[in-house]
Amino acid sequence: MSYRSDLYRTRKWYISHEMLCAVTDDQGLDEPLIVWENLILIQANNPEDAYEKAIQHGHDSEEEIRIDGKTGRHRFCGLKDLVLVYDDLEHGAELEWHEMELTRTQVEKLLKEKDQLHAFNPIDYEES
Repeated sequence: MSYRSDLYRTRKWYISHEMLCAVTDDQGLDEPLIVWENLILIQANNPEDAYEKAIQHGHDSEEEIRIDGKTGRHRFCGLKDLVLVYDDLEHGAELEWHEMELTRTQVEKLLKEKDQLHAFNPIDYEES
């Protein structure tokens, strides 16, 4: 049995990158959309099972909303990615990675100070 097939046999967690768009009823095709990429943890026995569950979760996330006083909908647009979690879920587990080829200067530009991290600056959403 290969390393990869052993991982897919023993690991049961996936990260689904669900794309949701906020669309008003009168929004034109070329108007910009507010788009969220939500990372959702999915428990599944295999990639096909994970895909089906991720698609269902995305559709279940749709809801009616109001945007700037207009009626609209959070619409599930599809999946950007579906990634197997290789590590066991525990403190310090690597959930996902992205490989990039960058200069040191480019790396420095990606890094943020503590007070710039999202955890210390959550977005306030207005309830309509």
